[in-house]
Amino acid sequence: MRRAHRWLTLGLVMSVALLAAGCGQELKKENEQLKSQAANLQKENVELKGQVTSLKADTEALKKQFEDLAKEKQGLEEKLKEAEVKASVKPGTRPPLRSKRSS
Repeated sequence: MRRAHRWLTLGLVMSVALLAAGCGQELKKENEQLKSQAANLQKENVELKGQVTSLKADTEALKKQFEDLAKEKQGLEEKLKEAEVKASVKPGTRPPLRSKRSS
C-alpha cells in the first residue's frame, strides 16, 4: 500500500511538473509579447504627446492670427466709416482729375 502511495505521489508530482513546464513556456511567450506591446504603446504615447503639443502650438498661433485679423478688420471698418462720412459731407464733388501726360 505504501509503495502504491509513493508511486501515486510521484506520478502526481511528475504531472504537475510537466504541466508547469508546458504552461511556463506559454507564459514566457505571452509575457514577451506583452512586453513588446507595452514598449510599442509607450513609443506611440510619446509620439502622440508630441503631436498634441504641436497642435496646441498651432492653435495658439491661429488664435493670435485671428485676433490680429480681427483688429485689422476693425481698423478698416473705421476707415470706411470715415471715408463715407467725408463723402457725404461734400455731395456732388468729384475727385480731382489727373492731368494727362504727353508722350
